[in-house]
Amino acid sequence: MNNRFFSSLALRNIKSNKQLYIPFLLSSTAIIAMFFLMVSLMTNRFVQERSSSLPTLFMIGVVVIGIFSVIFILYTNSFLIKRRKKEIGLYGILGLEKKHVAKILFFESLFSSLLSIAAGLLTGLLFGRLVFMLLNFMLRMPNNIMYTTSLLSVGVTIALFTVIFGLTYLYNVSQFTFANPIKLLKGKQEGEKEPKGSLILFILSLIFLGWGYGISITIPDPLAAIEKFFLAVLLVIIGTYLLFISGSIFILKALKNNKRIYYRPGAFISISGMLYRMKQNAVGLANICILASMVIIAVSTTVTIYLGSEETLENRYPYEHNIKLFGDMDNVAEMNNRFFELQDEVLALTEEKGLEVTEMESYRYESFFGKLEDGSFVFEQSSADGTLPILMMAIPLEDFNEMAGENYSLEDDEALFYHSTKTYEKEELAIGNKSYRLTEIENEFSADMALTESIAIVVPDVSHLLDFREAYMEQFPESTHITIDAEIGWNTEGTEEQEEALIEQLRSEYSFSSENDGLYNSRDVQREEWYSVNGGFLFLGVFLGLLFTLGTLLITYFKQVSEGFDDRGKFQIMQKVGLDEEMIKESTRSQIVWMFLLPIVIATIHVSFAYPIVRKLLMIFGVTNDMTWLLTFIAVVIAFAAIYWMIYRVTSRVYYSIVK
Repeated sequence: MNNRFFSSLALRNIKSNKQLYIPFLLSSTAIIAMFFLMVSLMTNRFVQERSSSLPTLFMIGVVVIGIFSVIFILYTNSFLIKRRKKEIGLYGILGLEKKHVAKILFFESLFSSLLSIAAGLLTGLLFGRLVFMLLNFMLRMPNNIMYTTSLLSVGVTIALFTVIFGLTYLYNVSQFTFANPIKLLKGKQEGEKEPKGSLILFILSLIFLGWGYGISITIPDPLAAIEKFFLAVLLVIIGTYLLFISGSIFILKALKNNKRIYYRPGAFISISGMLYRMKQNAVGLANICILASMVIIAVSTTVTIYLGSEETLENRYPYEHNIKLFGDMDNVAEMNNRFFELQDEVLALTEEKGLEVTEMESYRYESFFGKLEDGSFVFEQSSADGTLPILMMAIPLEDFNEMAGENYSLEDDEALFYHSTKTYEKEELAIGNKSYRLTEIENEFSADMALTESIAIVVPDVSHLLDFREAYMEQFPESTHITIDAEIGWNTEGTEEQEEALIEQLRSEYSFSSENDGLYNSRDVQREEWYSVNGGFLFLGVFLGLLFTLGTLLITYFKQVSEGFDDRGKFQIMQKVGLDEEMIKESTRSQIVWMFLLPIVIATIHVSFAYPIVRKLLMIFGVTNDMTWLLTFIAVVIAFAAIYWMIYRVTSRVYYSIVK
């Protein structure tokens, strides 16, 4: 027997199992195309030269899609080989040696991989221009990213998926190498014994879920959310698998013990059938639930970040133009003089360009880290227990009144006080050698103060800032970073050309490379970089959302097909003893409702409990409008539920056509 015989036999096998192979090949093609497009974006010369953030984002996308590809293709391949164990066992009964069967499987894997990789690359090339157009729309960059690909992108894609399909071949060969033909003939009917519900696993599932939910609900600030987010995700994933494996068994057994429900024909078939294969069903349902949660969170958060971009820019940069003045440790008096001189320079330069200053704000401040301890603020350079220290910002009263439009007056032992967590309840606070009676105020300061636990204190005059600095230097004499700095922000009115001319000159005169001691920034300059980052996040979120939705579709399809083949013999027996088609449909519908509702309901619960920690993470991107996130979340849940329902409508027909 030569290779031509084995290759023709492999082609015939693929054609005869087209109900399984076509979805497998289509999904593999889609995943390969998505991976190829992401690699093309990551290696695009324009992306690497024009943006500092996009290459990192696309690298994350490449890693996520690559890992997902390995898991997903191996997972769906396991469905294929399970359905074909009887066929492979038959080859052994007919006299083919294991090496001959291995050759057949080799050619099947070869044809599948060649077709999938070629179709995936071609699809990626065809849709590449459309994807780049979409990315350009999201990024709003002045120069569009040119659609290019490279041999490196093609080579990386071919290499990865050659390895993945090679692993599927090794897995398939291993399924019959250590099994005898008789056992393989029974491979399709490898039944799972009715599982025993484990109370310990059920309790563990609740503990893991409660732990993950608790982290989300009690997270104190956005920076802490970054540290705890992945731990919470891991705990919820573990809890989800344990809940579906153990909790679903308890529910089904409770239904089975309820005679009024269980001994109705449709319910009898559905409950007994699902309970019989509950281990496999539970893992599949958990996979769908986790993928659904990923889709909802990935898409809703990235869409929220993108939609809130303008609001974020307004919060982060309340003025169109901004200059930060860096203080001199050794000459504070000169810094104070420079603070007022710089305001005059800004006004003169703005008027020189023909623009009118409509609003201006300026203030001096000093910032340092520490902790609250028994009515005192104790200076720290780093936290001894590994937690984030508190950021304190001190501002002179004169500057605060001008900034906030207020008219406060303070005695030498009085201060205005803002605490981001509002947990400090004492009426006095000692800082260094001074003690202050506090009057609480609302946040009139930087939006970044919401990112971590922060304190703002307004003191009678700038001399108090010098006292703080002196006390800090006594405690940390080697420190060189405590200075009195200043911010100057202003808005202008004029033509677009005048604005551009002003921005260009300010960027030239007040930069790190200039001789001046100020650093200029503008909202328009930041807008380009902001949309570059947020547009990249949105693109990645939508891209991964489509990928996870595809995973949900294929897992659901193969699950329904696998269950259909497993149930076909049982339903035929039921029909022979008098069960009509209507009852078959009723039992099918009950399974659909069960399979449809459970993952999407649990996923919605997961995302609802994830809201606090996701909200904190969104604050890092400057998104503070809860309504934007809530409406986006609801819209994504409804859209995904609709897509998921359509998936089940289609797959249930496939299931019914098989069992009928």
